[in-house]
Amino acid sequence: MFPIPPAHQRLADQVDGWLDLRCPDKALALVGPMLADAGARAAGLYLRVRALVRLGDYPQALPDLAELAKLHPDESWVPLTDAFCRKRTGDLRGAADVLRRLLQRDHKNATAHFNLACYLALAGDQDGAIDALSLACGLDAEHRLFARDEPDFDSLRTDERFRALLRSGGAAEPDDLDAGFDVEDDDEDDDAPPDAGRHGHRLN
Repeated sequence: MFPIPPAHQRLADQVDGWLDLRCPDKALALVGPMLADAGARAAGLYLRVRALVRLGDYPQALPDLAELAKLHPDESWVPLTDAFCRKRTGDLRGAADVLRRLLQRDHKNATAHFNLACYLALAGDQDGAIDALSLACGLDAEHRLFARDEPDFDSLRTDERFRALLRSGGAAEPDDLDAGFDVEDDDEDDDAPPDAGRHGHRLN
């Protein structure tokens, strides 16, 4: 994702290993030499963001993400993670704006549409959330399954458009569509953004 000079590969592997072991404090203690080397700085910032997210220090991650956005403006991981962090600082509007800018240049990014739907639903914009979720599901039908258990969509569960959207993908039978209310949102415990899959385990 971000280039690692050979001289720093072993260190990067060590930092990544500590992150995999859920020891972000140890990762932060090691990443300094990468940040000090211009050729390795982007990778160092990426690793430091991962550690800060693991620690739940979302405000501190935002400046690193801003620098990464300048160094790698086409890397979608950066705005997705930026939005992820902004949501957790309570800045839903900022999170949505970040994703709208991403979608201006990458309108087929299903993850961005899905996450935007999450933020809009939380902000009370049901129409916008349904529109964004419809686009996400149109680009990747698997998002219908994700939507079924996504706590961010709890406010949409009685909206017939939401229910119809899930039914259209065969995600659930009509009588089962309230099943997501009690699902625990565990994305705070996942190192989700750095390993973004759908929205990285639960990147939203």
